[in-house]
Parts: sequence; C-alpha cells; structure tokens
Amino acid sequence: MSRLYQIGYDVPFEPFGVLKNGKPSGMLIELTGHLLIRAGMAHEFLSMTLAETEGALFGGRVDALAFKGITAERLKTMIFSEPLIVSGAATFTLTGTTPRADLGAYAGKTLVTPKKGPMWAHIERHHPSIALVDGDSYEGSFNALVGGQADAAALNLHAGIAIANRLFPGQVTSATTPYTPVTIAFAIAKNGPIELIAAINRDLAIAKSDGTWQRIHDRWVR
Repeated sequence: MSRLYQIGYDVPFEPFGVLKNGKPSGMLIELTGHLLIRAGMAHEFLSMTLAETEGALFGGRVDALAFKGITAERLKTMIFSEPLIVSGAATFTLTGTTPRADLGAYAGKTLVTPKKGPMWAHIERHHPSIALVDGDSYEGSFNALVGGQADAAALNLHAGIAIANRLFPGQVTSATTPYTPVTIAFAIAKNGPIELIAAINRDLAIAKSDGTWQRIHDRWVR
C-alpha cells in the first residue's frame, strides 16, 4: 500500500489556502494537490492555524507544508521546493491613511503582524525602532489595526488584500507594492520526505509550461 502523505497548511490564508464548504481549497492547495496527484502521491491536506504549522512539521504531525514563505531562518530547518509564487510583504492601514512601502516611515510607530510569520523577524532585525504587536493571525492583525492597537499591519500582499476585503470591506487600504518580495514554496523539514520536493519540482515545471499554473492562478488571484 502506498504511503498517505499528510500536508499541512494554515487557514485562512486567502487566496492561497482556505476552507471552502469545510474542504481544503485555495490557489496553492489546488496547485500542490494537482502536482501530487500528477506524481501519483496519495495525500490529504490538514488545515491548522499559522502558529501551529511549524510545530506540526517538526513534530511529525504532517510530512510537509503546502506553502510557506522562504526566509533565512527557515532555510536552516526546512527544505523548500522551487517557488510556487512570488508575493511580497506589504503594509496595510485604515482607509484615509496612506500605507507606505518604505518601512522606515514607521519608525517610532506600531505595526501588527503574526509573530510566527516571516515579517516579524525581518522588522525586528532591520527596523528596531518599530514597535511590534503579535496579531497571531491575519484576522487578528486586522482586528488589531481596526481596533486602534497599531498604526499599520505588515502582511502578505495577496493574502492581506483578500482577507481585508472579506472582513473589513472599504475600511483597509494596502500599499500598491510590497516593501520586500516573499517567495512562497512547498516545504519539508530537513529530515523530511525529500521525494515530495522532487515530485513538486518536476511537475511544477510542467504545470508552468503547459498553462496549468496560470489557469489555477487566474481562478484565485484577481
């Protein structure tokens, strides 16, 4: 009997990972699912909070993460596939206040972002004059922003726009360009099943060349 791989992902991380009618869905869930099916690898997706993903991976609860932002810190403990998509870290403010693409503009101010996300370490290291608030999740970060606990939120551009439009339509404005690009890829732990990375890389190249990647992207990213 072939192995059933457990693939974790954090929700909601629109448009990349969501639950739709209680079932795993989203651009990168559809994409990685397509690639694993093409490779003949039996799998199931397990949804969890952002804060749970890395513990689930390193604790062996899941074999891989469907998507994760590549950072210098994560490269020490994870192996990543070729990029699934290049997104970026951007700022979000309440409508009426212009979000800035330069983080230096927030010196002495307060930014909210999930502490387990890739933006926290970057801001802490490169912009120590910015006070950080742990939003725990994207919803929590927007709740803190709208509730007046932060001057701005630092979040993934694609996911932030989708979640803000759903939760607080018309109340939040995003920067038009990210302050830093973030490459998102499929990930395993350093001692994880490397055959998953090989399969994703092989079939991702095919999906990009035959138009499958673009069709999936266009269904979810508008």
